[in-house]
This record gives sequence, C-alpha cells and structure tokens, in this order.
Amino acid sequence: MLYREHRGSLEDSMKTIFSIKSTKKDLSQIIGCNIEDIEVKEYGYDDRIGWNTFIVLVKGIPVGFTDGDVNEEN
Repeated sequence: MLYREHRGSLEDSMKTIFSIKSTKKDLSQIIGCNIEDIEVKEYGYDDRIGWNTFIVLVKGIPVGFTDGDVNEEN
C-alpha cells in the first residue's frame, strides 16, 4: 500500500509517498502514534493521481492518505 503525508498541496504531499504494509500497526509506527488513535476512512477516487484514496486520521485530525484500505490486523 502507498501512504503519503497530508501537506498543503498535492504536489508537496506526493513527495512524501512510500510503501508500507496495509496494517494499522505499520501506520502507527510510521506516524508515531498509538494504533487506537488511528481511523481510516474512504475518501474517494482521485483522478489526478489514480488513487482510490483513504484518509488517515489521528484523533480526528488528517495526517495522511493511502491508496487502499487498511487491515485492522496487527
């Protein structure tokens, strides 16, 4: 799965892309927060980059986006 950080512009956000396993455990390690604080919601298809985008929230605050859903498994 691809993950990118939430930034002021799509261009800046795309510069932060990296590949991770599609688990909340991996997201929590990358973001630096507790698994329990992460919520992933479907955000929609982004024609600009060809992603079926999911938004990653930590305690309700957007921190990044993925190109696929995240597994609850650790």
